[in-house]
Amino acid sequence: MGAISSEKRSTETVSSDAVEAISFLVRSEHRVRVLAQLQTGDCSREQLNEVLDVSRVTLSRVLGDLEEREWIRKSPSDHRYRLTSFGERIFGDLSRLMQTVSVGQQYPDIIKRLPAEWFGFDLRCLTEGEHIAGNDADPLAAARVVADEIQHGSTCRSLLGTFIALPMYTFEASLQTGTEPTTTVMFDPDLTESMLTDQSLLNRWQSIEAKSEKLVYYSVETPIPCSIDLIDESTVFLTVEQEGGSGFDIIKSTHPDVIRWAKDTIDDHYVAATPLKQCADDNSGLSVTCET
Repeated sequence: MGAISSEKRSTETVSSDAVEAISFLVRSEHRVRVLAQLQTGDCSREQLNEVLDVSRVTLSRVLGDLEEREWIRKSPSDHRYRLTSFGERIFGDLSRLMQTVSVGQQYPDIIKRLPAEWFGFDLRCLTEGEHIAGNDADPLAAARVVADEIQHGSTCRSLLGTFIALPMYTFEASLQTGTEPTTTVMFDPDLTESMLTDQSLLNRWQSIEAKSEKLVYYSVETPIPCSIDLIDESTVFLTVEQEGGSGFDIIKSTHPDVIRWAKDTIDDHYVAATPLKQCADDNSGLSVTCET
């Protein structure tokens, strides 16, 4: 009953005037584009006409409508148009709404699998990202992009809840040529178990650490809902499993907020991480499986 009352109160706070104002704005692309252009700075009528490419009559009507709402105003001294304070707020809110819609349009198949509550950034930051996915002809295409970035980077820090073998193989190959990046990889509990019980994986990471003569792999105690690969502290790859576990979807981002969150999240987990070598020593009696 309380939930219904709360929902009713929330609905009642949206006035019909507010709904009408929103409808007035979004049903006209020209009005939105004028506000967007003025968001970048004052404009003359001629400059606005170049952007909209409409007739003089249409432009006059659009500008008149926005002036009547007091969202824009025309300076009496230089006859240039600018946003009012209220107009700035209106377009700011509209811009955030458009970015939210853009995220859903850009990543329609994976948006519901992204752990938004875990991310320390607004999902709208991903509108500037790139969706990388494999396909039937090349299911490893997405993994290859990440592996190539790691190979050509100078540093790589990873916090993994999903495992793609190709980057590990690429890193191992770079050890042979002495071009390996400075690398730290942390596995969540499920992946840690795989690294300790699968003989092929166990041999591989132990061989890598022996060749590099330093600790590379670690274990963390908390599940990781979305893998993070941070390359050169400037590029982030976010990886989630596809539905049915048939592959992976990867988003590449260089947005400052995403980078900042990735750094902080990796740092926080690294403080409490345990070297995988220590985990292997502690579980030396654990049975391992051989790859068939």
